[in-house]
Amino acid sequence: MAADKRDSIIKSALKLFEEKGYHSTKISDIVQNAGMAQGTFYLYFKSKEDMFRQVAEACLDEIVGALAQGPSVTEGFDLDRMLYRIIRQTLVIYYENRTILNIINQHGSASPEIADIYKLFYDRMASVIKGKLVQLQAYPGYTDEQLEMTAYAKIGMVELAAYQWFVERKCGPEHIDSLTEVLVGVNINCKPGTDVKGG
Repeated sequence: MAADKRDSIIKSALKLFEEKGYHSTKISDIVQNAGMAQGTFYLYFKSKEDMFRQVAEACLDEIVGALAQGPSVTEGFDLDRMLYRIIRQTLVIYYENRTILNIINQHGSASPEIADIYKLFYDRMASVIKGKLVQLQAYPGYTDEQLEMTAYAKIGMVELAAYQWFVERKCGPEHIDSLTEVLVGVNINCKPGTDVKGG
């Protein structure tokens, strides 16, 4: 039952963060909406920031886990097929955690309480992506710095598309496959050495 209460608090908080904004939501609002006493909140979390940190870190763990997976038996070392799977899994996680994505995008580094969460979120994702690019030899000849730039560029591209479709436009999961196809297409067309000719 303890896990159920904790989940109810988180669900209530995320709903209110989305409706009222992160900063405008008080702990008293969260527990009242969850139908619990205020003391119950402190059985699971030290503060509102601690709760958001735990939820954001769980989301990050999911994304990093998806990014870190090796190739499946059917993929072998087919970079484009791996890229499709990784981008699609990341979009699914973003969709399921769109409230967190919204808060990070709205407040991010501008909010002292969650600035370090924001930094950790992107640094850790970039580190895993960079490692994956090295492992797959996706960009031979790139310097360490160029690989880091590429990792952040890929994060930005996927996340902005997810934010626009899942948060701003409130689209459902039926858009995940078409978004994935577009994002994979952009990646393929932007590979070093690709001959892109004007019309």
